[in-house]
Amino acid sequence: MQKLVLIFTLIASVALSAQAQDEFFSAPDYAQIGRNIKEPTSSYYYPKLMEKYMSGDDKMTMEEGRHLYFGFIFQPQYTPVDTSTYNNKLVEVLSKKTFTPNDFKSILEYSNALLLEDPFNLRALNAKLLVYAQENNVEEYKKVAQQRHVVQNAIAGTGDGMSDKTPFYVIRVAHEYDILPFLGYNFGGEDKILSNKKVNYLSLGTNRFGVERVYFNIAPVIDQVSSRGGGKM
Repeated sequence: MQKLVLIFTLIASVALSAQAQDEFFSAPDYAQIGRNIKEPTSSYYYPKLMEKYMSGDDKMTMEEGRHLYFGFIFQPQYTPVDTSTYNNKLVEVLSKKTFTPNDFKSILEYSNALLLEDPFNLRALNAKLLVYAQENNVEEYKKVAQQRHVVQNAIAGTGDGMSDKTPFYVIRVAHEYDILPFLGYNFGGEDKILSNKKVNYLSLGTNRFGVERVYFNIAPVIDQVSSRGGGKM
């Protein structure tokens, strides 16, 4: 597990360093993204982007990935909260010390069900990678790894997460927790929304970087929950 965390940390460091050098950190312009993905002649036309993503196309650009991820809030199926019963089922299977062939089958079944609701569910993508690695299914592993890469880069390219002025942007609260291992962190137990802001932070467990909190902008979540008169996020 420590080796995996270190690998994730190194990947994140390289990715974030490269992005910083290119001045890639930028908040998503939701209004512009919304316009771009509706234009059939645009390279950002949403059905085209989703087709690329689902096929694991490794030629998908960073900007296409941003339009795909953040453009999802304009799709009819977007929901900012986890409502699927498959979350607990997946956790239950993954908590086992050893896996049987039937367990692998269940992991894929539950993961695919979660991805139908949320195509960017990193927990489900990671679970599928676990199965494909065990089965030596190289082609499917490469496809899902590329999908995970797109989601992680879309989020990581929006800020450094070190303050409420430079938060990471996400379209679901669950994505905050799922991105932490990629950044080299563990959740520390506190999840707090800042008053009068569409930003919250997660406290972190002890880490070699000495970082205490990571900040996230969750504007789409708050906007949609508020439009329904409130509720659980």
